This record gives sequence, structure tokens and C-alpha cells, in this order.
Amino acid sequence: MPEPLRIVVVVGATGNQGVGVVRALLASETADGNPWFVRAMTRDPNSEKAKRFLADNQTTDNRLALVAGHVYDKSSLQDAFAGAYGVFGLTSEAYPGRVLEREEEMQHEIEAGHNMILAAKACGIKHFVFSSLPDMVKTTRGQFPKIHHMNNKHAIEQIAREELERVTFIIPADGVVRFCTPIPGHQAAQWTDPTHDVGIFAARIFDMGLEKTHGKTYLAMSPPITADDMAKAFTRVTGQPAIHEPISAEEFAELAVPLVGPGFKEDAKQMMEWAAVMPGDKVCYGAMGADQDDSFEVLGLKASSFEDWLHRSGWVGPA
Repeated sequence: MPEPLRIVVVVGATGNQGVGVVRALLASETADGNPWFVRAMTRDPNSEKAKRFLADNQTTDNRLALVAGHVYDKSSLQDAFAGAYGVFGLTSEAYPGRVLEREEEMQHEIEAGHNMILAAKACGIKHFVFSSLPDMVKTTRGQFPKIHHMNNKHAIEQIAREELERVTFIIPADGVVRFCTPIPGHQAAQWTDPTHDVGIFAARIFDMGLEKTHGKTYLAMSPPITADDMAKAFTRVTGQPAIHEPISAEEFAELAVPLVGPGFKEDAKQMMEWAAVMPGDKVCYGAMGADQDDSFEVLGLKASSFEDWLHRSGWVGPA
């Protein structure tokens, strides 16, 4: 049985961010040179997906274990967190098995986040690392108040800061490739490869320990890149022609609805409307000045560029 101080529970372990965190932790080690043990939390450890995940990522010394847990089931969270040193937590705008019909239903994310925080507090978790996002009401000065999935994650961050003694936050960018984004071709945005960047950032935070990272927020985001330059990078790496043909924010929102539900439509629309006009001298969705981000200076890490991701993934466009 490993020492409790070496165990990290990864919530949503089989999702994009979670997979990266699990892999990075298993390839890393604690500040005193010992390996991490990882509990990969999933709703159904007996599912074929979970079993494949375990087989694909297990170490020779069996440092990876599956554990049942659901962010809407408080007792299951406490069972999953018991005896662990750290937790990597995240929430999703989508609710498993439910179509969100009304905007108010997007609040489910705050419930999920609060449940994790309360379980971490009850279990005496030493280090809680959460994948957060900025307050977009404040960032947009009230112009776009309904970017709920971002505001909800920011609200969870504030609860964690109030309820827990030892917390660190990571803010990633959207890692989904879209050459039809509803933003002008010259408008810059930031990039994150969620299955790589979030993992290496989270592992480095756990490795460095609380003394250096407590209360801090780090951006797992690439330097800004325009939509036109993304298309050029795609052609440069793959040899295939590519152009950026923007669609409207309304069209983008309609495409997003099947993923979450009609309650997400205005959220997605306002997110893209802001992306089209956010200040070019800001980073982190327009929430910070570039000089406020000390992630590289502290962690010694830089997020992948879009071109890095193309080389690593081998992606050559839609099938």
C-alpha cells in the first residue's frame, strides 16, 4: 500500500484533460523523488472504456488504479478521495445523460465543483488543483454576461479559495480545432492541447509542492495565434491547402447545442461574440495583461503551439 502522501485522485480521468494529467503524473515524481500513485476516477470503472484506459496507461509497478466516483454523488467523492494527498478537479458544461434545456440548468457545474471541494475538505486533501476559467462578466465589463460555463468555473474557484487551505488553479484554452470560427481572420486567440498541456502543467504543480504554488493561477496557453495563421500552419505541416472561412456566432451556437443542449446556446454565442472583439494586448480570454502571466518563470513550462500539436497528433483534417 503506497504512502497516502503519494496519491493523487484525477477527476474525469478518461476525458481529454484527465488523460493528460494521469499520464504526466505517472511519468513524474514527488518533490522528494518518489513516484506518484494515481487514482483515476470514473463513473463506471467496469466499463470497457475504463478498462482500456487502465490497460493503456498502467505502469510496470501498478501505480494506476481505477476508482468509482461521480461529481453529483457526495459520498462517492469522499470514498474516492479518502487517504489521498492531492486531487485534480474539473467540471464540464455538459451533464452526463441529460440535455440542458434552459440556461439556468448550466448551474449544475457549480454543484459539481462544490461537491468536490466539500469532499476534499472532509478528506483532508493537502493539495487541490482545479481547471478554472476567468470571470467573463468582469472581463467583458458586463457586455457578455451569459458565458455561463466560464463564469461557473470561476465561481467554483472562488468557493475553493474560501473553503480550502491549499489550492492551485490552471486555466487552459479551448483545444478544439475549428477553421470556421466566427471571428475575423486577423483576430488572435490562444491554444491548448488538453491531453498534453494541462497534464504537464498539473504534474509540475504537484511536483513543486504547495509552498511554491498555493493560491496561484497558471495559464496553460500558447502565445496568441490568428485564425488565418492557424490555417497557414496547417498547410505548412500537412501540405494540404486550408483557409479560414468564418461563420456567424449564431451558426456556431447552433452547432454547439447538440453537444450540451439548448441551454448552452446563448453561452456559446456570447463566447464567440467576445472572442471576435477581445483586446489584442490581453491574454487569457482578455482577462489578463501579458505581463501578469508568470507561468513560464515559475513552472518552466510553455503550452504547445498549434503547430506543435499538429506535429504531435498527426492530424490531417476531418475524415
